[in-house]
Amino acid sequence: MYDLVVIGGGVWGVSAARAATDANASVILLESRLGVGSEASAKAGGIVTDLLWHPEDQAWVEESRQLYAAASEHSQDATMLQRLGMVTLADPSRHHLLEARAQGLEARGIPATLLGHDDLTRQFPDLSVTSPDILALWLPNDWHVNPTQYCQVVADEARARGLTLRTGYHVSGLRIEDSAVVVEGPGESVRARRALLAAGAWTRRLVATAGYDLPLRPYRVQLASLAIEPGHHFPMVWDLATDIYIVPDGPRAMLAGDGTRLWEHDPDTYEQNGDPDFHEGLAEHVPALVAAGEGAHIVSSWAGAVGATPDRRPLLGFLDERLAVACGDNGFGVMRGPAIGRLSGLMALGLEGPRPHLDPKRLPTDDFEIRPGFTLED
Repeated sequence: MYDLVVIGGGVWGVSAARAATDANASVILLESRLGVGSEASAKAGGIVTDLLWHPEDQAWVEESRQLYAAASEHSQDATMLQRLGMVTLADPSRHHLLEARAQGLEARGIPATLLGHDDLTRQFPDLSVTSPDILALWLPNDWHVNPTQYCQVVADEARARGLTLRTGYHVSGLRIEDSAVVVEGPGESVRARRALLAAGAWTRRLVATAGYDLPLRPYRVQLASLAIEPGHHFPMVWDLATDIYIVPDGPRAMLAGDGTRLWEHDPDTYEQNGDPDFHEGLAEHVPALVAAGEGAHIVSSWAGAVGATPDRRPLLGFLDERLAVACGDNGFGVMRGPAIGRLSGLMALGLEGPRPHLDPKRLPTDDFEIRPGFTLED
C-alpha cells in the first residue's frame, strides 16, 4: 500500500507528487491521459507574471519561478521558459489600475515602467497600438513557460526518486476505508493511506463518488496558435480593453487568447475547439496590437476546462482525514502551480499544517456566479 496516491498529472499534481516523493513517501501518480501535462496544463497560455494583487499569489509565483527555473536547468531545455517580458495596455478608464500596480511593484522591488504611447512605440516598434491615450505597463521580468515540458521533466525526476506513475488510468470512483483510500479504475484498484485529488475541473466529480461535494464550477477558456511572417520582435502583450493576450512562440508563430466563457461547462463533454466568434475576435483585435497580426492566420485553436471557486481562491486541504484536494485554479493555475502543488503534496502527508482560509469546506457548495480569476482589481 502506498503512503499517498495523487490523482491528476497536471502542473499541480506532478509538483505535489514530486514534493511527496522527495519527503521519502511512497507515492503513486494516476493520470487519465497518456502523458502528464496533457490536459488543462497543456492548453494554458503559460504566462508567469508579477502582476498579481494578492500577497499569497505573489509568494506562490516567486516560488514557482524558482521551481520552473530548476526544472529548466536540470533538463537543459532552453525552450521550457523564456524571459520575454510583458506589456499590459490600458485605455484611460483603466489607467488607475496600471498606476496602482506600478506603485505596488515598485514597493516590492520589481522592475516596472509606465509608458505613454510615444515611449511605448519607440521601445517596441513592432507593436501596432495607435491610440494616443494608451498607457502601458512594462514588466521586463515576466516569463512564458511550457507547462507540458515542465510536467514531463518533474515526473521523470520524481520517478528516479521512487515515484510510481500510471498514465491512461481513468479513475471511476473512490472508497474510503478505515485504514486506506481505495481508487477504483481499469484493472487493479490502487490503495493508499491518503489520497490527493489534483484533477482540476474533474475534481468535484471524483470526490462525489466518495460522498463529498465542493464549491467548484468548471468553465471554459480558449487559446489559438497563429502563423506569422518571420522578422517580428515583440514581448507578451495583454490588452485590458479586450482581455486578449499575445505570446510570441518562435519566429513564425504566436499564441493568442483568451476567449473565456464564464458559465458552467461539463468537463467531459465541453467543446475542445475554438469558437467561431473567438476566431473573429482575434482577427479583429490582434492586428491592432502587434504588427505581426497583419496577415496572421489561425493554425489551430483549442479550449480547456478550468475550475472556479466563489471567492476566486484555491481549495486546498482535507475533506476527510484520508482525502485531500488541490483544485480551483480560477484560470491562472500554471503561474502558481509548482508552488501550490508542492504545498498540497506536503499537506496531504501532514508535513504542512492546514490553511483555514483555503480549506475546501470553508464555503457553501451552492450555485455561484463564475467570475474571472486573473484580474487587476483586488
